[in-house]
Amino acid sequence: MEVLQGVRFTEKADGSWEAVHEASGKVSHGLSEAEATDSMKALLEMNDQGQFTEPLTSDQFTGLQHDIALFLEGHVSKQLAIHSGFARLESFESGVAFIKLGGGCSGCPSSAITLINGVKNELQEKFGEDVVADVAPSI
Repeated sequence: MEVLQGVRFTEKADGSWEAVHEASGKVSHGLSEAEATDSMKALLEMNDQGQFTEPLTSDQFTGLQHDIALFLEGHVSKQLAIHSGFARLESFESGVAFIKLGGGCSGCPSSAITLINGVKNELQEKFGEDVVADVAPSI
């Protein structure tokens, strides 16, 4: 059985299974571990292969916006994968990057802190504070 990052599986007394995504608190159940896994993948916006179903956005942009989107899809999303999460650039206007955090980050109580203290810092380190002045969640 493949392991989802940040997900704890428990067999219950009745033989059913529960999956809990530690960071967001998302919970799924199944009659088998495979069913609980499939249910959790759906909650985390993943396909059967464990890949996120949210499309990449980098192909929608050019220039600097494209570079920012690629950085979010690559470097930043690899860091967020520890909690089965990902980042996507939705738009970039006047130095503000509007970012969607998804997967395990969607609904996570710490996602706002992750966006401001983590993703913003990563973007400013890579592109400069004069380029990326701020970040905001995309809804």
